[in-house]
Amino acid sequence: MKRYMSRLLAAGALVAFFVVLFVIVTRSHNNNDSTTTTTSTRTTRTTPTRPTTTTRNPGTPRIKLAAVGAYDPEGDSHENDDLAPLAVDGDATTFWKTEHYHTFGKTGVGLVLDARRVRPIARVIVSTDTAGASAEIQVGRNPNGPFHLVTAVKPLTGTTVFRLAKKPIGRYVVVWITALPASAGEAHVTEVRAFGPAG
Repeated sequence: MKRYMSRLLAAGALVAFFVVLFVIVTRSHNNNDSTTTTTSTRTTRTTPTRPTTTTRNPGTPRIKLAAVGAYDPEGDSHENDDLAPLAVDGDATTFWKTEHYHTFGKTGVGLVLDARRVRPIARVIVSTDTAGASAEIQVGRNPNGPFHLVTAVKPLTGTTVFRLAKKPIGRYVVVWITALPASAGEAHVTEVRAFGPAG
């Protein structure tokens, strides 16, 4: 009888164990089924970028110069006038030149160029193929003068930039040669360019 009761208790315990195990497995399975994984999708909005427009600096406008002739108030009023167009022909191999001097006893001689109308002038660039001369820039409203000094004297070496700080208003530009190369006795002006103030 005792053996029978012992077996019965053991069988009951085993059944209880399996029942508990079944309940645990069932609950675990139900929890897994009821659990939903939420995936959040971020929507990134791309704002279209508008093309940026960069305003370019128009720079200083080029003034087209025309030749008038030479200016020699302390001489015979002529200084190779026929060569004046060669200083504004766009060809660096051609040039206007002063007469040949053994002794330069003048305050200067000039090359007169026409800006075609009265206008403000901001910059004049003078090119030469002979070093040793000096020049300054003068401006006026009449081809025969008077002309007004608008820059300091600078040596002419290759390409020389004259900046007209006050941007004088005039029509005629004079490259006034104040000194000649000691070795050559004459000054060459291969090209002259002028520019107005920035727009």
